[in-house]
Amino acid sequence: MGKRVRHFVGVESSEQLAFIDELQELGLSSTINLPELVVVGDQSTGKSSVLQAITEVSFPVKDTMCTRFPIQISFRQTSASNKYPVKATIAPGRLSENDEALLIRIQDFTIEKEELTSEVMEEIIGEATECIFGERKPGKQLSLSDATLRIERSGPDEMHWTIVDLPGLIRKGQKSKKQDRVAEEEPHAQPNAAVAWELARSYLANERNIVLVVIDNVDVERHKTFELIEDVPGLESRCIGVLTKCDRKQEGSDDWMVKLLQNDLPTVPHLDHGWFGLRNRIPTETHITDAERDERETIEFAQKAWEGVAKDRTGIRSLMKYVDKERRSQIQSGLPHIIAEIRQKLQDCESDLNRMGETRDSPKAQRYFVFQFCNEMQKMANATLRGQYQDVPSEDPRIMLRYRVQRRLDQFYKEMVSPDNMPILFSSYQDDLKILSSMNPEEWEEKVMNAPGIYSEIYKEAKISEGRSLPGSIHPDVEEKMFRKLSTHWEGIARSFVEDVKDLAKNCHEVLLRIAIPNSKVRLEVSRIVGKTLEEWNQDADTALRELIEDNQARPLVTRDPTLISETIAADKQRGEILLGKKTTMAQSVDHATNRESVGAPSDYGPQSRFISTLLSQVLFVRARLESYYKIALYRFIDNVAMQVVERHVLGPKCPMLIVSVKTFANLDDGELNTVAGEDETDIRMRARLEKTRSQYVQALEKWERLRVL
Repeated sequence: MGKRVRHFVGVESSEQLAFIDELQELGLSSTINLPELVVVGDQSTGKSSVLQAITEVSFPVKDTMCTRFPIQISFRQTSASNKYPVKATIAPGRLSENDEALLIRIQDFTIEKEELTSEVMEEIIGEATECIFGERKPGKQLSLSDATLRIERSGPDEMHWTIVDLPGLIRKGQKSKKQDRVAEEEPHAQPNAAVAWELARSYLANERNIVLVVIDNVDVERHKTFELIEDVPGLESRCIGVLTKCDRKQEGSDDWMVKLLQNDLPTVPHLDHGWFGLRNRIPTETHITDAERDERETIEFAQKAWEGVAKDRTGIRSLMKYVDKERRSQIQSGLPHIIAEIRQKLQDCESDLNRMGETRDSPKAQRYFVFQFCNEMQKMANATLRGQYQDVPSEDPRIMLRYRVQRRLDQFYKEMVSPDNMPILFSSYQDDLKILSSMNPEEWEEKVMNAPGIYSEIYKEAKISEGRSLPGSIHPDVEEKMFRKLSTHWEGIARSFVEDVKDLAKNCHEVLLRIAIPNSKVRLEVSRIVGKTLEEWNQDADTALRELIEDNQARPLVTRDPTLISETIAADKQRGEILLGKKTTMAQSVDHATNRESVGAPSDYGPQSRFISTLLSQVLFVRARLESYYKIALYRFIDNVAMQVVERHVLGPKCPMLIVSVKTFANLDDGELNTVAGEDETDIRMRARLEKTRSQYVQALEKWERLRVL
């Protein structure tokens, strides 16, 4: 039968420790980080001897018993004796909880025994290995699992105590006897060094765990455990070092051992809790009792070689007294956080169950389920379209649709107004006039005909249309043709903008759909149902943009914006002031022979008369009007794309977030409804898992309330 572990000086067990044990028994360790005492170390460092000294349970040390999964040993204090106080079960880990084959194999695994001897331990570990990994096949690679073998010993004389043994880390450049045996049996098996590392790292990353680091030397270059301490942030603050084999001194070895136990060995990673020294059983002492083992350990550390080490740093009793104090302290400080986490997990679990609704085995239940996720989808969709992101239960940045669309609209605006994207640039009208005023008109006309630029393009179009207008004038079609050339780049920029906004809407829809419908099978069917509407949405947006672009390229240049008139008058006035002088009164006379406009009378620019052709004068006038109209049309086009295309169509009633609605699914017949909302095996398993998890959380909180009353 079990007996009280001798290492604890207290006469009664802490209710808080009992509460943590109850949470472990409920299986919450798979979803909540519960505080545990974890033992980690390289292979062949005496870890099994340390475990035996701590638990007073004989761990098998045969070469054939290579640990390939975590082993959790718990001692639980109960009010009455049990016929079978020893019970072994297997619990899946966070990585293996979705392994259906494993879950089937372990669901009925239970071993009950009267005593926890070394033979019983060997039997339990052997059967658990077969159950976790299944039938072994020749050439099959050995592997590790995060499924945990839980061995519990209970009774009125026990004290609450739990410890986890992890598979040993494989040292660099060294093969243990166990590894040699594995290589002989299965030459194709690959080392599990990386797997063991990740498994240990996952346990040690739990900030609520206390870690016993077991070493037998200070060969830093070879100890994987030292690397692990450096790899996990903050781990050194939770580690208690254990130096084993202190009785097996070699010449001069006691010096570094003493320094290590004094926490004064720079070559070893610093641990906040320091180091403790233990004496392991030697191979010839396997038959001695725990009391005899402790007595020989006391004799060992009473020798002169250990005078420099504090008495409370040697022996199993000192170690466990320190560990007991630390675990009680950590549990007391960590319990409020654990309870808060359980409450949050329970809330999340209930939310998932609410989204699943009641069991969907009838058309009524299925229709209710559909209405639920449709209403949830509409609520979140409206929140994203209004920018009320706090109403969407997600931190995914893709839900910030309004913000992201606005940012893309700002980029669209910059691209549209950027001179770098224009096929023909507008130069400074005033500077052009000043240059013209200093030139001979004939020279300027020659320059306009040959030099590239806005004036040259207007001049060429005017010449092409010359036969359809009166001599000296420019046909009205020239302004339209020039505007089409100036605005050809609008189409590409606008299409890119609209496509990006459509992608933002689809990305947001994907996130919201996953929130509203966690079940992938239902999401797939919903996507199939709304697929046609999505195609229409895409086509409507493209059609609206195409019509807007075609209007821009086909319709006459029309505007009621008064800016065009005012700027045209200002430009014409500026032309007269610069070319003819501010005080000049124009008197025009047409030279019928040369078809040139004669501008006479003295001017501020000289006593001679200046002659400029009517055509060039019209070029200047058209250029000024084009610049003014282009600005008006540009901003009008930007607004039209934003309002008529994006707001009305891309983000309109057919947008992806809004089409998952009651209106869309209300007319489905019972067959279609069952295809969309009927439950399959995956749904049934998910519901069962959520209900089980919810029950665990509820029981945990009930136990906590009882504990608070005590």
